[in-house]
Amino acid sequence: MSYQRSRKQKISAKERRVQDRELARIERERRRRRAKVRHVGLRVGAVVAGLAVLAGAGLGIRAGVAAGRRGPANMASDGLVLSSDGTTTTAATGGAPLPDDGTPTPTTDLSAQGVTQLVAYVDYADPASAAFWAANGSTIESWLTASQGQLTVEIHPVAVPSARESFTPSPTTPAPTPTPTPTPAPSADPTPTPAATPAPTPNLQDAGYDYALRAANTFACVANGDPNQAMAVNDALFAAQPTFGSAGLSDDQLVDLATKAGVTAAGVDGCIRSHHYERWVTQATARASLAVPFDGVKALTTAPLVVVAGHQYTSAVDDSSAFVQFAMQAISEVAAKANPPTDTPTDAPSEAPSAAPSTTPSATPSPAPTA
Repeated sequence: MSYQRSRKQKISAKERRVQDRELARIERERRRRRAKVRHVGLRVGAVVAGLAVLAGAGLGIRAGVAAGRRGPANMASDGLVLSSDGTTTTAATGGAPLPDDGTPTPTTDLSAQGVTQLVAYVDYADPASAAFWAANGSTIESWLTASQGQLTVEIHPVAVPSARESFTPSPTTPAPTPTPTPTPAPSADPTPTPAATPAPTPNLQDAGYDYALRAANTFACVANGDPNQAMAVNDALFAAQPTFGSAGLSDDQLVDLATKAGVTAAGVDGCIRSHHYERWVTQATARASLAVPFDGVKALTTAPLVVVAGHQYTSAVDDSSAFVQFAMQAISEVAAKANPPTDTPTDAPSEAPSAAPSTTPSATPSPAPTA
């Protein structure tokens, strides 16, 4: 100990200053490295935090976009189901909206309970769909009210470009036979008549397609926000169907149409103007074009597609008598399956068939007005 103390005592002032400077340099270097590490750590932390924020924002945007692409509420089957208690027509509500490119859930078959299900795929820019509803819409709605729950109507709004083609109404009376007129003898120097300029042929594949999407979107917006007014909006859309091939109603006019039909729910007008469900309409149409959930009916090929108790209506769309006969036959089949005859033998068979249960719509509904 004394030796070391003596050694320190023997160090000159100059050497001590050199040692002190070296110790100070080492301390500065240490502090500089610590500051550098701290700075790098702060920068890395900031970058990580920024990435986390961006990732969270990206997930939020993605979730928002996915939510915006969902189908309307109350239409898990791609259609809205309506029924009546004998006084008021209401829509079946509930069920999560269909996700983007999702798979619809078919409506439960209720024929075992004696319920007849009428399903209509309609295109609001298609003249044939409009003709069908003009001829049969009021009859269907009167059956719906009178059935007291024994009939449901499921409306699927679609936009099928191939469906919008020239529609020729069914003749109601035979055309009179024209009386032959003698052909006058040609003059010696006939003056040629110039040929009329042919009218341009509209593009039947695309005519009215945008309006079909916007009109179907309008129905979907109402089904989502104010579903009990959907039938009234359906009727109004058909009544206001534009001339074939025209641009159709504007978005503001569609909003006004929905309001006049009784829609009061907030947000429906913005949904219509933003075309919120047009992507869903396109996907729902594509799904129906691949397959529909009915035995004996493969897919939607043209509008309208009307199915009653699983049977497709194939007669003229504006022939109300043919449709009534077809529908009543289907209703009778459902009633017979739900209420089979008893096996108890009787002394003599009845000559007249038993009447259909009173829970089914009347077998002799008033005929609907022709288109």
